[in-house]
Amino acid sequence: MSTAVRSTAGSAGRRAVFAAALAGGIFTGRVASAASGGFRIARPDLSSPVEDVFPRDGAPADAVAAALFDRINRDRREHGLRAVLWDEKAAAVARSTTRRQIEERTFGHFLLDGFPPYARLSAGGDFGMGAENVAAFMSDAGRLHDTPEHLVLRAEAEMMAETPPGDFHRKAILDPNATHVGIAWASEGGELRVAAEFSDRRYDRLRVLRERRSGASIRVEGRPLSGTTLRYVAVARQPVPMAITRKEANGRDSYAYPAAQILLLPSSERGKAIGIPSANIVDVGFSGDFSFPYALDEPGLWTFILYFRGKGSAEAQPGAAITLLVEADAGRR
Repeated sequence: MSTAVRSTAGSAGRRAVFAAALAGGIFTGRVASAASGGFRIARPDLSSPVEDVFPRDGAPADAVAAALFDRINRDRREHGLRAVLWDEKAAAVARSTTRRQIEERTFGHFLLDGFPPYARLSAGGDFGMGAENVAAFMSDAGRLHDTPEHLVLRAEAEMMAETPPGDFHRKAILDPNATHVGIAWASEGGELRVAAEFSDRRYDRLRVLRERRSGASIRVEGRPLSGTTLRYVAVARQPVPMAITRKEANGRDSYAYPAAQILLLPSSERGKAIGIPSANIVDVGFSGDFSFPYALDEPGLWTFILYFRGKGSAEAQPGAAITLLVEADAGRR
């Protein structure tokens, strides 16, 4: 039996990606215009508002996922970290992903549609800042020679045994900022796939809705966790993902969130960002509730990473990620 394990994006590098962009200087640059009528939001489905809340209860529904959930939290406690809570939305995304991996005979972070893991989370209505661990077991005999529970626990043990610099799985498991995880697995014949979708949520609730009945203008509304304030939002646009071959999918052994192209700052602040376009359009109320509009004016995969700062913290940290697929609206050509 052969085993394939694919690494998650390095958590430390991802968390530091935008921190140096804020300063008190002035920069004028392009910000998305209001002319978004020729486009539509294809994912997630915003025919009605999509809201995500901080899950505070729940548990795995099957014994295999429960065993891995317990082991992850045991590993975290042994390293002095708090337990992660169960995330059913992420588990549903992981169930779909692992089933498709079996169907497509893929075993990494990417399926044949070419979409990254964080886009799958947002499409499932989960706006946590994600880090995905995946593992695959494959047997040439056409059947597995061990139980699914033993195999997923073996994958966890192998990840925990990783050493720098190739310890990306271990870092995801032991991320002190992680608040939740959703787990799922799939098996058929001699194939087994398992995925653990970790996330960091620094919001009590987060809601995305369309500003208009047509076009690709959105509004994001939310409430941070108690003692936390939204500091800024990093926006990036990538090309629309293209279908890839099985070889390409299996060859992509890591992924990362995109680097910021625009920063959205609180409207109450006068400062701008240095070295990057910015706009002071985020309304933050006295209670901490926040909202901002945005016109998605080009096709692509748009990602909004929300940075929050807690009381006594020197730096803001990412605590939410929203990814939307924008396509040309064929009906308006």
